[in-house]
Amino acid sequence: MVRRIVELVDARGTTLGECSVEEAHQPPGRLHRAFSIMLFDARDRVLLQRRALSKSRFPGLWANTCCSHPAAGEDVAESAAKRLDEEMGLHVGQLREVGTFVYQALDGHGAAEHEFDHVLLGELDSSVPLTPDRTEIEELAWLPYADLVTDAAARPERYAPWVPGVIELIERTRSTS
Repeated sequence: MVRRIVELVDARGTTLGECSVEEAHQPPGRLHRAFSIMLFDARDRVLLQRRALSKSRFPGLWANTCCSHPAAGEDVAESAAKRLDEEMGLHVGQLREVGTFVYQALDGHGAAEHEFDHVLLGELDSSVPLTPDRTEIEELAWLPYADLVTDAAARPERYAPWVPGVIELIERTRSTS
């Protein structure tokens, strides 16, 4: 098993050190760098994934298109593009970072998240075949973005705890565009 290392940061995103993914996710969680990708199609639908039931954190919940952790010192956008390829065999054009936020959550199964999350947006032709890694992704779905906003507010228990922060940054980006 490969021991993955994450970058520990402070609340401003300044690097403080490194630790293993497993250590970072022990309750209450150690603040570390992460990213969340949301892909949109031409009809303003978002590609969502339902996390695999075998995931160690927040299994079976709906989340943004893809999320993970860059290796310590790795460029966030490059890491995100690589992760899209690993999880779904997707090669998208440019991913655009729209901001960061910090969140902390316990998953009820003995793990925690405490992440400095970079949110990246991209575009994808919805007719592109998707080949999800079933150890990561239980299910994929295209959903109108407006429906995601409504459903995540009405039924937050269906979604990973970082989804509201992702939506908030997207909303802020859209209101200033």
